[in-house]
Amino acid sequence: MNINEIMKHALSALIISSASTMAFAKVPQVGDVINASNVDQYSEYLIESAIALVKQGQVLKVTPTSEKGTLSNPEFLQITEANKGKARILDEYGTLGLEDGSPWIGGLPFPVAEKGIEVMVNYQVGNLALEGDDFGHVNGPDFPISRLTYINSDGDVYKEATMGMTQIMMTGRVAAEPKPSIPGYEDETTRRIIKFIEPYDVKGIISLDIQYRDQSKLPESYVYLPSFRRVRQVATANRTDSLAGSELTQADLSGFSDPMGLWKFKIIKKGLMLVNTRSITPTVPYPEPITLHNKFFPQPQRQMELREAYVVEAIPRYDTVYGKKIMVFDAEVYRLGDVAIYDNAGKLYKAFQQDFGVTDGNHPIPTWMVALNLQTGSGTVFGNYDMGLNLNPSVTVTEKSSMKNLAR
Repeated sequence: MNINEIMKHALSALIISSASTMAFAKVPQVGDVINASNVDQYSEYLIESAIALVKQGQVLKVTPTSEKGTLSNPEFLQITEANKGKARILDEYGTLGLEDGSPWIGGLPFPVAEKGIEVMVNYQVGNLALEGDDFGHVNGPDFPISRLTYINSDGDVYKEATMGMTQIMMTGRVAAEPKPSIPGYEDETTRRIIKFIEPYDVKGIISLDIQYRDQSKLPESYVYLPSFRRVRQVATANRTDSLAGSELTQADLSGFSDPMGLWKFKIIKKGLMLVNTRSITPTVPYPEPITLHNKFFPQPQRQMELREAYVVEAIPRYDTVYGKKIMVFDAEVYRLGDVAIYDNAGKLYKAFQQDFGVTDGNHPIPTWMVALNLQTGSGTVFGNYDMGLNLNPSVTVTEKSSMKNLAR
C-alpha cells in the first residue's frame, strides 16, 4: 500500500469517527430530561463531576433560558455599568482595585471576562456577596439559616446540623452605608462568622474567616471550641479539613471561598453549557424532614438552562489534598454552579453543585448545595433558609473578641 492509499484510508477513518461522534452528541433542548441512560449524549455541556452525579441518580431537566438582565438586581447592574472600565488586577495573585490601588467601588469588575482571574474576581465580588453587602439571619448568627444533612454511602441520613451565619463585605459595597468601604477595614474583602447550633456534639462551635484584599495574603481563620473555652487560630493548611465532619470544608463554602492567590486559574472553555440559575424545590427548615431523591438529591429534577458559560481550571499554589478544580461559571452573572475536585493523582474526588433562587428584588439566593465524595460514596446536602440580604449588621459581630460571647 503506497502513501496515498494510506492517507486515503486514514482520512476515511477520521471522517467516519467524526460523523459517529456528531451523531452521538446531542444539543440540549427545552424539555429534555437527562438521566443515567442518556447523560453521555450531553457530555459536551456538562463537566465530569456533573455527569458522575447523574450516573449516581440525579435527574436534570432543561428549562427555557432566562432573558438577559432578569437574574441580577437592577441596582447592581446600574453600578456595574457606571464603573465599567475602572477595575484593575493589581498583581499576579488577583488583587482587585482601581488604577491608583484603592479598593474596588462596586459592581462586576469585568462584565466580559477575558482571563481566568477575571472570572474569579467577578465571582468573588458578585456571587459571594449575592450582589449586595451582607447576608445572614435578620436576628443575627444565633439563629439558623442553614442545615447540613449527612448521608452515608448507603444513602442513609445519619446526622443533621444547623448553623447561623453572618457575612459582611468590607469593600466593594453597593447597598448600605458606609459604602463603598467600611472605614478601618479597607484592606479586607469579607468577614464571615459561623455558629453551629444543633446537634449537641457541635453546638457552640464558632468559626471566623477574614479575607484580605491582598490576594497573596493568607486569610485569618479562628475557631472557638466550647470544650476548650478559648479561641484558636486555624492554619491555612487546615482550610481543607472537614467542616464539622461533613464533605464540606471552609474553602468549599459557596463552591470556592479561598483567596485567589492560593490558586492559578485558566479558562479552558467559553461556550454553551448546562447551568443552574433557578431552584424550584424550596429548602426545608430544620427540624422538618428533608426528602432526598436517589439517596443524595434534594430536588426531583435539577433545573438547567443552556447558557454561555466559562469553564475554569484551578491549580493550587499550596500543598493541599486537592490536585485541581474544574468550575463552571455563568458568563452573565458569574455564579458558580458545578465544581469537579480532583485528588493529587488526577482522579475525580468530589462533586459539588450549588443551586440558586432569585429574591423578589432579583438578588441571587443560594438554596441547595450537594457535596458528594465520589471515592467514599458519602455526601452532604447543604440547604439555606431564612436568609436575609443587606441587613447592615454591626461589624462587631464579626470581631474575634465577640466569638466567646456568641457561643453562650
